[in-house]
Amino acid sequence: MKKIIMGSLLVIVVGIVAALFYVTNNLNSLIVQAVETFGKPVTQTEVKLESSNISFLSGEGSLNGLFIGNPAGYKGRSAFELGALKIALDSETVADDVVVIKSIDISAPVITYEPGGAAGSNLQQLMNNVSAFTAKNGSQSQSASAEPEQTQQGGGSKIVINRVTITGGKIKIVTPFSKEGLSASLPKIELTDLGRDKGGISAAEAFKLVMEKVLAASSGAVAGPLADIKGQLKEQVGKRVSELSSKVEGATKGLPNGLDKKAGEIGSKLKGLF
Repeated sequence: MKKIIMGSLLVIVVGIVAALFYVTNNLNSLIVQAVETFGKPVTQTEVKLESSNISFLSGEGSLNGLFIGNPAGYKGRSAFELGALKIALDSETVADDVVVIKSIDISAPVITYEPGGAAGSNLQQLMNNVSAFTAKNGSQSQSASAEPEQTQQGGGSKIVINRVTITGGKIKIVTPFSKEGLSASLPKIELTDLGRDKGGISAAEAFKLVMEKVLAASSGAVAGPLADIKGQLKEQVGKRVSELSSKVEGATKGLPNGLDKKAGEIGSKLKGLF
């Protein structure tokens, strides 16, 4: 009997060691797979991650080459491109129901802002996609919690993020009215205690909270350059209309039966538009 018990314990120990060895040696490839698999249905865009370099023991490291594509209907290649994202986990909570992330620090992201479309901009459309995902999966989770025998669709570990910072960001403005690319600086963004008051939130909900800040900051940052474009466009069109109206007035000379007066009125109205 003792041999059987000892043998069973040995099998368990070997199994645990094997599992730890697998996770330790495959942690970063698992993270890459999780980010790409999870990100696509949340954003409804292409999501890629080049590599992960996080230590299993310390919980600290970086995610490298994160790419989030543009929503359907927009011509820009991407919505977000992040060279490196530093992350620090509370390693003692990794196996808990609520995982605590000490910090996420994003440096020099490149954000593409493209006005237009049904949502008003590509970033707003991306925000709408994330909101739709969280609303759908949130309702499914509540339904599943009311019926314990069902698997929760919005399940998995919840997270609390102590701090998120985004610094040195650049916004590329895509518009058909400007031949040269326009850009603006993204103001520093900092969020703290995400999900703490709720005892943890899903990764999608955390991403939504960050997106809300990014959208607000980006919209404010591009307002000036977009206003300049509109002003320049209005000025160019106004000059062209004035030239055309002058030609109309010049062509009225010699027109019979009061047509010259009518044409002159049309030219004046064209000038008045601008």
